[in-house]
This record gives sequence, C-alpha cells and structure tokens, in this order.
Amino acid sequence: MGLRTGKQYIESLRDGRHVYLEGHKVKDVTVDPRLGLTAQTVGELYDMQHDPEFRDLLTMDGPDGERMPVACMQPRTIADLARRRQAMKVWSDATCGLFGRTPDFMNVGIATLASAASVFDNSASGRALSSNVLAYYNRLCREDITMTHIQVNPAVDRSRQVFQQAKDIALKIVKETDAGFYVNGMRLVGTLAQFANDIVVMPSVVVNNDDKAGDYAFAFVTPVAADGVRIISRPSVVPQNPGHFLDHPLSLQYDEGDAVIVFENVFVPWENTFIFRDPSMCNAVYKQTFLAENYSHQTMTRALAKAEFMAGLACKMAAATKVDVFPNVQSQLAELLIHVETQRALLMQSEQLAVPTGFGTVAPSKMALQAAQLHFYERYAGMIDCVRTIGAGNLIGVPSYAELSGEIGPLVKEYMGTATLEADERIQLTRLAADASFSAFSGRQALYERYYQGDPVRKTCSYFFDYPKQELTSRIDRVLEKQRNKARQLGG
Repeated sequence: MGLRTGKQYIESLRDGRHVYLEGHKVKDVTVDPRLGLTAQTVGELYDMQHDPEFRDLLTMDGPDGERMPVACMQPRTIADLARRRQAMKVWSDATCGLFGRTPDFMNVGIATLASAASVFDNSASGRALSSNVLAYYNRLCREDITMTHIQVNPAVDRSRQVFQQAKDIALKIVKETDAGFYVNGMRLVGTLAQFANDIVVMPSVVVNNDDKAGDYAFAFVTPVAADGVRIISRPSVVPQNPGHFLDHPLSLQYDEGDAVIVFENVFVPWENTFIFRDPSMCNAVYKQTFLAENYSHQTMTRALAKAEFMAGLACKMAAATKVDVFPNVQSQLAELLIHVETQRALLMQSEQLAVPTGFGTVAPSKMALQAAQLHFYERYAGMIDCVRTIGAGNLIGVPSYAELSGEIGPLVKEYMGTATLEADERIQLTRLAADASFSAFSGRQALYERYYQGDPVRKTCSYFFDYPKQELTSRIDRVLEKQRNKARQLGG
C-alpha cells in the first residue's frame, strides 16, 4: 500500500471499533465532536508525507523500493540519527510539540525492536519469535500503520506482585491453543488508542522474575477492532459548543486521548506474538534492544518543539503590550530561551555520543536523553507559569473571538486592540495563550510530561544509579593523590 494519505487514514478508523467516552459508545471517532478534529490532525500529518515541501524530509526509500517514513529507519550512523530527528521535528513543529503520540513514536519503537529481533529468539518459552517482530516491522513499512502501546498494569495494591493481587484484573493469559492464546484483563494508559489501527501490548514493567508471573509476561500486537477489545476513554478536554474555533485551537485539535483498554478473552495468534510467558525477557527487553533510548529520541525531539512553542508564545505575548521592555520580564523570557537551548544541546549531544548496539545500528546516548527528560518536565511547568504571568488578567478577561462578528463586534474591535495588535489579532493570541496555559488541555499536558516515563523521583534515582560516576570520582582520587604527593614534597 505504501505511504498513506490522510483520507486513507481516516477511512481506516471506520472499522467497527468499540470506543466508549463519557458514558456512551462512540459511533464514529472521525466525526464525533470530541474526537473528530484530532483524527483530522493525524490525517494532516499523513498528508504532509505527500507534500513536496516535506516529502524528502519525512520519507525515504524502503527495502522494496517503496517510500516509507524516515521514523521507520534503523539508524546505523550518527548522520542517520540526525536525519531521523529532523523528520520527527517536522511533525512536532506542526503540532507545536503538544501531540505526544504522533505515529512516529511507535514507528521508532517497532523499528528498534526489529533491528534487535534476534533477542526475541532467546525466550524461556522455547519459541523463536524474531520472525514475528520482523514480519510486523515489514508490514509497518509497507502499510504505514498507526499504533498505540500499553504497558502498565492496573494499580490495585502496589505492595504486591501482579500475581498476588486481591483483584485479579491485570491483563493475563487465560488459555493456550495450537493457533495462539487468549488474554483477559486490563492495561493502561492507551494514549492515541481511539485513533490507532493496532495496539502493541508491551511488557509490563516490572514483572517479578517468578514462574507465577508467567501468565502476565508477554508482548503482542492486536488490531484495535479485534473481537473483545474495549477502549474506555478518559473524559474529553475538548470544549463543547465553543463560541469559535480560535477560542480553543489547541484543545480542539490536539487532545490525543488516553484510555484504559479492556480485553475480554481476546485471541492472539502466534504470528502476532513477540514474547510469551517470559518474565525475564519482559524485564530485559528494553535494555537489550535499546528501546528506551530510541523512544526518548522521539520524545525529546517533540519536547524541543514544545519548548520553542511556549517560549515563542511568551515572547509574542510580552511584545503585544510592550512589557518586554522591562528587565524583570526580559529575565523571565531569557530563562525560557535558555531552556530551549538546553533541550537542543542535550538532544544533539545524545546523537553525537551515540553507541553501537551490537545489532549493526547505533542508539542515542541514554544519559543525555534522560537528563533532557528530567530537565524538561520541571521547566515546562515554569514555561506555563511564565505565559500566565505575562498574560495575567488578560487571559481571563479577553472575550471570545466570536464576539468580533456578533452584535457587540464594533465595540470589541474598538476597545480590544493593543499598542501593536488589532483587536482580532490580540484576541486570537490571547485565546491561544489561555488554551496553552490554564485550560483542561494544558493541565493534561503538564501532568503528561511529569509522568511520561514514570515516577520522576524514581526516575531521578535511577539516573543516579546508572550514571557512570566512576569517571568522576576517579578524578577526585587523582586530585587527592596529587595533593598527598605535593604534601610529601613539602615535608608534610
């Protein structure tokens, strides 16, 4: 099939999927008022792959000669990593960095797993599964699939292992046959699930290395519309009956959705299986395949676009009323610009310090990307606060853009301008800033960044333990030794 168009993508979502939102089953996610504009956003990204302006940035020749997304590349050099980042940045810029699960995220993930496919033959289950990983990757390159992934078990009692829970509701294997196996239970959080074609069920981290955990230790792919799959959405943050699209331009376009996914005796054929009843493999696969590093390469590319958007928005807001002439405001804006350059430097450093994987590919630096992620979520909260501070009461005092064409329009046009902007320009800018800084949409964005890779406290502790500190402490040992030698020379 090759690269999909937006129209082909939209049509692929009309597959009889079971999506539930705010108490009702959604008949068609492509036209539902809470979901339809987001589906269009994804469709527009696919159309960009055919646009002459972006085609050579976003796509490349595949193994069979057909074009495929650059995000499906298996990078073998530092230059490949840079090219992939440039492609991912195009989509990130198009969505202001606010769409966390653009399809390139999982493209990168599946390409990474496929490049390390031999890992999947070393399974305690005795099954050679690498061919399944490779086959799915090849299908991805041919068909340009949209995927979501889920890996988190429900939180019932965090003090107990998954197989010790009082309520056994986590996704598990319930039956095995010659053709495959059946699973039953729940996983979360399925970001983009409402708009995906396939669900990639990844290993739950962490599964205890215990035979009793075998039923919960797997990885596989299933269509969103498979029999027994139920997508239970969180409430939408899309405003209903907005006065005008420009009142909530981010909320209306970029609510990518998050969902609990319930599997009611869903059948998984062997050919769709990556890991089967193997806790050790589940715990090792991220490290062995360099999956986390490649995921983070996409995520931190998006974070850079998001930081640039927020910094640009704050600067534009400050210029609108000329508060950027004041030193205190200049200092605040400078902090945002420093955050942008820090993200850029860490992202590019991760490429320059790329390491060979042992599979003929290279992976970006884990330490640089983790530093970028831990740096970003805190600074992003500060960026939101800066936009709020500069916008101040205007964020809640500026009326709907719809008033410009309403009964009171002449008065709005007369009184709502600034020293640098006409009324319509000011209202549009201020409503954009309001949507980015204190809407339900912006609240979800801040929480998403904070917990994107799990508990930030644990993540920081993990960074400490993983960092090659010996290189640093050895320097101190050399300094101490040099000082002792100096002291002896001085007769000490």
